[in-house]
Amino acid sequence: MEPDRDGKLAEAHRRLDSLTRNLLECYEELDLIYRVSRGLMSTFDAQKNVSLVLDEAMEIFEADMGWIAPCPGAEVFEPVTARAPVELVSLLHESLVDGLVGEKRSKVLYDLCRELRVDHPDVPDTFLFAVLKTESGMFGSLCLGRRAGKEIFTAGDLKLARVLASQAAVALENGRLHRQHRREEERMIRLTEEFRLARSIQGNLLPKVIPTIPGYELAGGTVPAQSVGGDYYDFIPMDDNRLALCLGDVSGKGMPAALLMAHLQATIRGQALLGSEPGKCLWHSNRLLFHSTDLERFATCFYGVLDTEQHRLCYANAGHEHPLHFRGNGRPATLDQGGIVLGILEGAEYTDVALPVAPGDLIVVYSDGITDASNGEGDPFGVDRLIELVNAHVDEPAPALLERILDKVRAHAGDEAQTDDMTLAVVRRLL
Repeated sequence: MEPDRDGKLAEAHRRLDSLTRNLLECYEELDLIYRVSRGLMSTFDAQKNVSLVLDEAMEIFEADMGWIAPCPGAEVFEPVTARAPVELVSLLHESLVDGLVGEKRSKVLYDLCRELRVDHPDVPDTFLFAVLKTESGMFGSLCLGRRAGKEIFTAGDLKLARVLASQAAVALENGRLHRQHRREEERMIRLTEEFRLARSIQGNLLPKVIPTIPGYELAGGTVPAQSVGGDYYDFIPMDDNRLALCLGDVSGKGMPAALLMAHLQATIRGQALLGSEPGKCLWHSNRLLFHSTDLERFATCFYGVLDTEQHRLCYANAGHEHPLHFRGNGRPATLDQGGIVLGILEGAEYTDVALPVAPGDLIVVYSDGITDASNGEGDPFGVDRLIELVNAHVDEPAPALLERILDKVRAHAGDEAQTDDMTLAVVRRLL
């Protein structure tokens, strides 16, 4: 009985020793994982992270040499080495590592000189290879070597190396995402600043002060759908008795439309200051746009010259929405004569039309962003609602009427996003 008891005690001691060793190994592994994780979390610097992982790997595996190299096409860091000659690293990549990278599989290799059929004094006898990869792709490889006479790498070593490589890959992925996020943030900051400057410049192109003309009321305003818009309105004093009125709508939205709008505004102002008649002004503007833009870019434009002595509006229209001419209550007349849009046909002609302006007359010029504004059911505001609204408030001052129209259009659209610039110009001859 006594020998049997001694045998059982010895077996219990062996199992206890084995369990203790396993627990110590597990503790060391957890301590390594914790230590590496804490180091990797402290920085998004890819070079520092791979250097940290290699230093830890060299120590924990007691390797004679080691390196971490990036995959071709994923050079987010420079290769790092530890006691590994450059020519040896190059040799092993050509003969072994590049192929293992293609397999995307971590593994241990033994008796490397015989395996590779090379005779090189620095070639390690046992070689541990682990891939740095995440679900999104491969980043590189962790390579460790031990020379002959050292213990060989085990399956447990391979398992731990996989964990280290995985941690390194996650850190590299997080660093890549962080850099991408920073670049996106910087790009958005630049775009925001560019749009702010563009909006400021565009605001300076619009009338800062509406001219005051005895016997008339004028009002104008625009609400861009984006930070900058493609609609344009202007009141341009030509001389003591003449005032140019312009409202244009450039194709597209955002910055390209704003740039073309600025070009159109400069062209119109130049023609107005030269005293050109409406048809001639649009003719010149059309030729300039035709030669300076592609066929996908065009603009509509209503241009008129108000003679406050003769009380007459002489106008020409290049494909713009037909302005409304209110003479008391009832259905207004539409100023529906005109030509094609600007910038499409080089030789387009535009005819002057003369319109008497009687006391109490009201002229409303608008862009299609007013009438096309739709509610959640897809019902546009439309011309009929605009006419009904103006008739109901026809006696209001021009600025108040303009704001009322914009408010009603926004109320009609409700929560629907504004999809087009909304621009209005109102001219009233007082009684």
